[in-house]
Amino acid sequence: MPNSLKSKQLGKILIQTISNSSDSSIILEEITKVIVKNFSVDFCLIIIGIDELNPLNYKAFLKETQLTISSQIILELMSQPAITKILNDSKIQSINSPQNHNSRLNCSLFEEINVQSLLGIATNFQGNHNGIILLGKTQDYTWTQTDKKLFKEVADIVAIACHLIQLNLSNDNLSVRDSNFSLSNIPQLLEENPILRLWWETTRKQLERQLEWNKQLIYNMITSMSDQTRNPLAILKMGITMLRKRELSPDDLQKRLDILEEQWEKLNEINEKILQLKNLKSQTFTLTPRLLNLETLINEIVTPYRSKWQEDKRISLNLLVEFEKKLQPENSQTTLREIYTDEEHLRIVLQELLINAGKFSLSDSTVSLIINQENSIHDPKIIISIANISHCISQKNLTYLFDPFYREQIVIDTAIPGIGLGLSIIKDRVKLLKGTIKVDCVPTDTPEHCKIIFRLILPQSLSSQQS
Repeated sequence: MPNSLKSKQLGKILIQTISNSSDSSIILEEITKVIVKNFSVDFCLIIIGIDELNPLNYKAFLKETQLTISSQIILELMSQPAITKILNDSKIQSINSPQNHNSRLNCSLFEEINVQSLLGIATNFQGNHNGIILLGKTQDYTWTQTDKKLFKEVADIVAIACHLIQLNLSNDNLSVRDSNFSLSNIPQLLEENPILRLWWETTRKQLERQLEWNKQLIYNMITSMSDQTRNPLAILKMGITMLRKRELSPDDLQKRLDILEEQWEKLNEINEKILQLKNLKSQTFTLTPRLLNLETLINEIVTPYRSKWQEDKRISLNLLVEFEKKLQPENSQTTLREIYTDEEHLRIVLQELLINAGKFSLSDSTVSLIINQENSIHDPKIIISIANISHCISQKNLTYLFDPFYREQIVIDTAIPGIGLGLSIIKDRVKLLKGTIKVDCVPTDTPEHCKIIFRLILPQSLSSQQS
């Protein structure tokens, strides 16, 4: 069969599979079956949710047998340098082929199912990676340009399916009988082309969600700014009025000036946070990486917080800092106590995380800062975990913590200072450092309390990430 005809037929089958699936949760399963059957391969694995914003989802298929794979296997696979290269290069990569032994995957999954040759590509929807596809054969095979061209066309269609799943769109959402949607309102081209119709629908849904998010962002911003500036402005106004009306002794004057300066600092901090966010979003910050002694840097950063938290009897927090034993292989040239990165950005990230922990920790509790290292020679990473005991946060709300101006209701009710920009600034700075940051909520013995853990993962050498 000519390749162009095979491409059209496979594309048509995939589009029909996506369109006809009654539930977005089974789209991946059906797609893997179609690819294995029509692509002349023995194995197909699709993984979506490859960033911190979307939950991990995956499905694998081996010939006529559906595979059951644990999430631990998927995480092991995603940590492989060959997979990282696929995501970073945005190109089709041949793995485990006879001509490319250096890219061989060290993953128990492929040993178990005896896959010898792999072909991988990242799926891309509207300029963003949203998944990865791996095709496999149980024999040594050299992937041809024809294979790769067909694989790219398949990946473009699968990217739309990944986007649909991430938006949790069911068949009802895609129906042309939707009360808010009529094919008569769009060009005839959409009616005749299912893939364009799917794309149009998902884009419309995405824009609607973005509009709702923007409305909520504006509301949060106005609420936070009003709440956090009202008292400082009132105190400044009152202090100025008193200074104009009364003659004060030198001691009283100094006290009044100290109060005014304290309120000015609060307002200035708000202004500085907003300027930081603006500069980060406009990408005006630059990186100046250099080799740092991580232990020295962290000790410098934590010392003032440890003293301040102990002196403040209202919170009386303890701070535990621990460098775990070196986990990388003995022949690695790096050490846990060294990192090549931008000192200013890393310092600000750690300071903001400690400020955040200090604000929301329960009194007489312990904040822990644990430094570890991933077991990898090719791309070692430093893992810094900061944990504190706090009031419970729902799993749903955890996803909002890095949104600008977002504040939990209990934070507003208890008048904890801040405008909800600290974590948003952290996330943007971590991105500059080519790292990731995630947050998790772990239950404690007390139902209303939990352990909040921020997990910062940074490349041990920023230069290797930039090359």
